[in-house]
Amino acid sequence: MNARYFPAILTSASYSNKRIFILMSVLIASLIVDTSLSRISNLGINQLSNATTNFAVFVVIGVVYVIGQYVILGWIVQKNMDGTISHGSSFDLITATVTIVQYILTATLILIIFQILTGSYYSTLLLIIATGISYTLGFAMMGLLAYRFFSWFKSNRNPVVLSYGLASAMFGVNLIVALVLVSSLLLNRPSEIREFLGASSPFFGSASLMNTLQSTYVTCSVVSFLLMWAATVLLLRYYSQRLGKLKYWVIVTIPLVYFLSQFVTLYLNIFSTSLGSSPSFFVTLITLIFTVSKPVGGILFGLAFWTIARNIPRDNIARKYLIISAYGFILLFISEQAILLTYLAYPAFGFATVSFMGLASYLVFKGIYSAAISVSEDSNLRKSIRNFAIKESKLLDSIGSAQMEQELQKRVLKITESLEATMIQETGVQSSLSEDDVKEYLHEVLQEVKKGKVQNGDK
Repeated sequence: MNARYFPAILTSASYSNKRIFILMSVLIASLIVDTSLSRISNLGINQLSNATTNFAVFVVIGVVYVIGQYVILGWIVQKNMDGTISHGSSFDLITATVTIVQYILTATLILIIFQILTGSYYSTLLLIIATGISYTLGFAMMGLLAYRFFSWFKSNRNPVVLSYGLASAMFGVNLIVALVLVSSLLLNRPSEIREFLGASSPFFGSASLMNTLQSTYVTCSVVSFLLMWAATVLLLRYYSQRLGKLKYWVIVTIPLVYFLSQFVTLYLNIFSTSLGSSPSFFVTLITLIFTVSKPVGGILFGLAFWTIARNIPRDNIARKYLIISAYGFILLFISEQAILLTYLAYPAFGFATVSFMGLASYLVFKGIYSAAISVSEDSNLRKSIRNFAIKESKLLDSIGSAQMEQELQKRVLKITESLEATMIQETGVQSSLSEDDVKEYLHEVLQEVKKGKVQNGDK
C-alpha cells in the first residue's frame, strides 16, 4: 500500500487486537448513548440534569467519535501495509477517500461545538451537510459492493455472492431514501437550533409526498435488514461445521427474532397494561427498546461474525475478513439512523452516530466483499484440486500410495499457488485456504477415490 495517501499518525501507530476491541467497545457504547439521548429528547424529556451536563456528555461522545474513527482507519491502513490483507491500488484510493471524508465530518463536529459555546445554537445546515456527506459515501460503498458482487456473479454462480449483491443494493437504496427524507424534513426546520423543552414535531410540507417518503423509507429499511440477514446466514453457513449447527442457528436467528419482535408486540398489544398505568413509561420503553432494534440487530450480526471468526485458526485470512465485517456490521446498523437528526436535540445528539455511516459502510465493503469472494474462490479451488487429484491419481496409480500422495501434493500446491495469484490479481482478495488446508482436502479426495465413492461424472 502507498503510504503517501495517508497521514503519518495512521501508518505509524500500533494497533493490537486487544486495543481495537477495547476501542470498539467504548465507541459502540458511546454511540448507543448518543442514540438514546437523541430519541429521549423527542419525547420532551430533559435528557440529563442540566444544560452543562448535556453539553459535557455531547463533547465526550464527540471526542470518542473522533478518536474512534482515526484508530479504525489506522488499523485498516496498517493491515494493508503489513500485507495482512492484500488489495490493489483501487482499495488504497477508496481508503484515502474515506479518510478525507472523516476529516471533513470531524471539522463539522468541531464547528457545531464552537457554535454552541459561542452562540448557544447550532446550524441546521451542518446537519444536512454531515448527513449528505456520510450517507453519500455509504451509498457509494454499498453501491460499489453490489456492483462487484453482481459482476463477479456473472462468472461465478455462487449464491453467497448473489445474496450479498442484492442485500448491498437494497441497503444502498435505503440510504438514499433516508437521505432524501431527512434532508427534506430538516430544510423545513429553523436554520438555527437552540435549547428548548418539548417534543419535536417536524413540519412535513406536502403531506402526501412526506407520507410516501416515510412509507418508502420504512419498507426499504425492513427489506434491507431481511436481505442482509439472509445473506449473512448464507455466508456463515460455510463455517457452521466449525461451530456446530445448533449453536450456529441460535446465533444467526437471534437478530431476526429481535427485529421482528417489535412488530409482533405492537400488533398483539403486549404492553397495553403499561400504557394505561404509565403512558410516559410505555413511550420511553418503546422508544429505547423497539426503535433501536436495528442497532441491537447490528450488534448481534457482528457477534455472529465474531463468534465464527473466533473458531477459525488465527493464521487463516478468513478470520481477519470476518472480524472486520463484525465491526462493520455493528457500526453500520447503529449509524443507519439519520432520522435522529430530525428530532433536533440540543446539543446535537445523534450527529456522531449518523456521521459514522460512511466509515461503517467502508468496513462492511472491505470485510464482506473479501470474505464472500474468498469463500467463493475457495470453492473453486477445491473443485480444481478435486478434479486434478482424481485425474492424476489414475496416472500415478502404479506407484505406491504414499509416494503418489506426495507427488500429487507437489503438483496441487503448485497449481493452487498459481490460481491464488490470479485470484488476488483479479479481485484483490486472498484465499482462506492455507497449505495445510489444501493437503488435508487432497487427502480426503484421495480417500474417496480409494473407497470408490467418486461418481462416474466426476472422473
